Amino acid sequence: MAEILEYLFGAASFVPHGYCLLWRPDLVALHAISDAAIALAYIAIPGALLVFLRRRPDIRGNSRRVAYLFVAFILACAATHMAALVTLWWPAYGAQGLIKAATAAVSIATAIVIWLALPKLLAIPPLQDLERANEHLKKENRQLNRQIGRSRREINSINDRFEMALTGSSISIFTQDTDLRYTWIHNPRFGLDPARLVGETDREAFSPDAAEEMIALKQRVMETGDPASTHIAFESRDGGTVYFDLVVHPTHDAEGVVDGVVCTAIDMTEKNLYEIRLMSLADKLAEANERFEKALDGSLITVFEQTRDLKYVHVVNPPAGTSVEHFVGKDDWELLSEEDCLKLVPAKKRVMETGESTVLEIDMVLEGQQKNYNVSIDPARDRDGAITGVIGTAVDLTHKRQNERQMHLVMRELTHRSKNLLAVIQAMARQTAARSDTTEAFVESFSARLQAMAASHDLLVSQSWYGADLRALVIAHLGQSIDPNSPQIDVHGPPRSISADAAQNLGLALHELTTNAAKYGALSVLDGKLTVEWEISEETVRLTWTETGGPEVVEPERDGFGRMLLERLVAPALDGEVTIDFAASGVRCVIAFPTRHLAS
Repeated sequence: MAEILEYLFGAASFVPHGYCLLWRPDLVALHAISDAAIALAYIAIPGALLVFLRRRPDIRGNSRRVAYLFVAFILACAATHMAALVTLWWPAYGAQGLIKAATAAVSIATAIVIWLALPKLLAIPPLQDLERANEHLKKENRQLNRQIGRSRREINSINDRFEMALTGSSISIFTQDTDLRYTWIHNPRFGLDPARLVGETDREAFSPDAAEEMIALKQRVMETGDPASTHIAFESRDGGTVYFDLVVHPTHDAEGVVDGVVCTAIDMTEKNLYEIRLMSLADKLAEANERFEKALDGSLITVFEQTRDLKYVHVVNPPAGTSVEHFVGKDDWELLSEEDCLKLVPAKKRVMETGESTVLEIDMVLEGQQKNYNVSIDPARDRDGAITGVIGTAVDLTHKRQNERQMHLVMRELTHRSKNLLAVIQAMARQTAARSDTTEAFVESFSARLQAMAASHDLLVSQSWYGADLRALVIAHLGQSIDPNSPQIDVHGPPRSISADAAQNLGLALHELTTNAAKYGALSVLDGKLTVEWEISEETVRLTWTETGGPEVVEPERDGFGRMLLERLVAPALDGEVTIDFAASGVRCVIAFPTRHLAS
């Protein structure tokens, strides 16, 4: 041990280094101060490095080991200078040598590491490049900050617009975590308070039935990751049933894991109430429309609607012989003749152009039949008042016009017949007066003939002047002298009617024959028989009057009024001929006239 200490700290044979300097104060002080300063600096530098490494735990691996190697190298250098300082006064040259040897080893190791790291150190950009890169990075950072600020402002603006758009609307948006606790809600409805709702679950906020339905839907969305929706009704805190559509989407964290749901609730209460009211109005409208159609059914009124291109879209109570399908989808040019379209189409176009209603009366041919209509045309408008087409009402006046025409014909015919009747009465009056010896005889004969004419007129009136049944005409005149059911008379022939003119003239003939038979012929005795029969061929009607069983007939010496009336008045009026045979067994009269006097 003594030898080691002797080796390290000097022997008596060695002298301190100051002796070599002849203990000159200036040299000793220079060496001592220099070595001490260097040693202190070498101790301070690794101290700073150690503090740096301690505060920068992010520096790891080889970089940290190289830093520790530099600390060891610098401390070793500090130790050599401390040894040199000591040897100025103590000859510890052995210790100094060992310290230098250790320093040499550390220095070599450091040098080797430095050379090995030199390529990497050379790869480090120059300071100017780093400064330029740093300046570019600062510029990019400022630009990024501006973009971030602009994006943040845009996001805030969008969020403000979003909130403004939803505020007061029927849409609520809210989020919930995986436990389905509310974390945020915007524009709450149904009487819910956002401050109170946040942190609650559906079971705490809603009725059990509604809560279970919503929870099941939200859990399914979180399990599958697919959005879903449903329609939910519940009793609100304000009272009354609330209806809303719930749309649920999953939310995800940064790793893409589902961390809750975002929900959109659309209040459908007003819409449901509106639909209920709309359905009620639709039912009432359908009921009113049904009553309207029933009221028009079978009437002479047709209601229709057409588009601007005059296509029929709706027809109620179409004209007889047609159907709704006959009109819908077609226009007037497809349904009517060109002549009828020129009467109707310009009026409809004028209504659409001016917006003013119009009424016109037109004759047209519909389905091959001549019709007369009173047509009222009005503009059809949409909600904004724009004209979309026309709505029309057509009243069928065909029957009315036919009645009017028939009435005119009847009036003309009545005038004509009245003139003829007055002429006949005038002639009958003159002839009756000429063959009457007294006024009483004239009145009796003339009154009887007037009654006969009245009987024919009564029969014609009962048939609206369209004609008279031949059998009814014969019975009417026989009935003035004998019971029509009497066994003395036999009336037979095919059932046919004759025209009004023929009925009046034939009635006069039947009256004269009946009066003569009642006074002088077969009807003047109980055993007499009268047969009236007629037959009709293609061109002629032949009526035969045959009396039998009466008093013996003697042909008169002069023509009486009855014979003159039959041969000179009735025959020409019927465009036929009258033949009278005064046989002793009874009078026989044949009246023949053309079949054109038969009523059609």
